[in-house]
Amino acid sequence: MKSSRKRLWVTEETYRGYRISHEIKKVIVSKRTRWQYIKLVETINFGKMLIIDGLIQSSEKDEMNYHEAIVHPAMITHKDPSRVLILGGGEGACLREVLKYRSVKHAVMVDIDADMVDISKSYLASMHENAYSDPRASVVIDDALKYVKGISNGSKEGFDVIIQDLTDPQEGSPSRMLYTLEYFKHVYNALTDDGLFVLQATLLNPYPTTYAVIYNTLKHVFPIVRAYATYVPCYANLSGFILCSKLHDPLELDDEDIEDRIKERIVGKLHTYDSIAHRSYFMIPKHVRDTIERTNVISTDDNPTKFPIYSSNANY
Repeated sequence: MKSSRKRLWVTEETYRGYRISHEIKKVIVSKRTRWQYIKLVETINFGKMLIIDGLIQSSEKDEMNYHEAIVHPAMITHKDPSRVLILGGGEGACLREVLKYRSVKHAVMVDIDADMVDISKSYLASMHENAYSDPRASVVIDDALKYVKGISNGSKEGFDVIIQDLTDPQEGSPSRMLYTLEYFKHVYNALTDDGLFVLQATLLNPYPTTYAVIYNTLKHVFPIVRAYATYVPCYANLSGFILCSKLHDPLELDDEDIEDRIKERIVGKLHTYDSIAHRSYFMIPKHVRDTIERTNVISTDDNPTKFPIYSSNANY
């Protein structure tokens, strides 16, 4: 963070030579926890903004662009999502969106950082909208890798939908080992027979290399893997997601199917997601498709991918 003429700015250098800055009114929280460095600031244009380890996670003004995109394609594609697992999601906004579904009987949110959840509860009611108080919701402070392995090994009941809303796999991040082939196999085993898995998988511009590696890794685990993205204004970038499924394909739903399911399943307002948005999410740019096509690298426990990779060449 730097000051210029008594004006405060938060600056994220997403890639070397690629920065985005937001002017801020004040710093609300600045805390190094056991796991990460959390900043919560009040910005001029985007309201409250959450920053973890130097990367912008969400802002009040446009968080629905991100959270509706990561939640609803998978939830709408599943025939009847009852049990949902959220990995990460410290703002509580993914939990908020999941709980809009009448079919959901149990939503478990697993976050490694109790301080992040406490900050959310204290300062981000505009994002979680009291989702933590819903009787269907459970918050577990635990390592997502350990928790998923427990389900995979049969000690816990499986889930219909697993939503991974974690930080990017940066060097030294606790999230880095949750983007590997071995981990994704545990996720597969933690799903029910017709389960779906969705994850945020890094920003796409100017280098979608990490995204392509994650996509290619998932292709070695799931029979259906779909790349999609949406623009998030506070990132000034495309946020990349990947939807994986054992059985149901999000591209096989027509507009009528999607609109009918929204009406039948959801209680509450949707700000950005509908049948048109669903279709547009999966129309990713050509440079991303090209990078995916030529990628032959996978992320493993011995050689986990990282973000960012400063190359458009997947054979790095």
